[in-house]
Amino acid sequence: MADFQSFMTLKKLLMLMEGDLGIDGLKHDERDVLAAIIDVQNDDGSFESDILKTHHLIRRLSPSTFFRSLLALREKGFIEKCNGRERNLYRLIPEKSQ
Repeated sequence: MADFQSFMTLKKLLMLMEGDLGIDGLKHDERDVLAAIIDVQNDDGSFESDILKTHHLIRRLSPSTFFRSLLALREKGFIEKCNGRERNLYRLIPEKSQ
């Protein structure tokens, strides 16, 4: 039972952190894509969608769900396309304006 209790404690902590970060309103797939972005981003916050697609959190998503989640994150102000760059190059916006 201790393992289940630890799991529940971690789940509660995660939910509190998601609320503090303002990502608790994101769908589960969108949160997974955002977490993967944070993991693969370059020092300047940029990332390539082709590299992102290979992340272990993303591999389970269908291509349409992946791109729908990526678009949702753009529309919600978490990421943006890099101007004048490759079509698959994006940038994580460090602090989303509330």
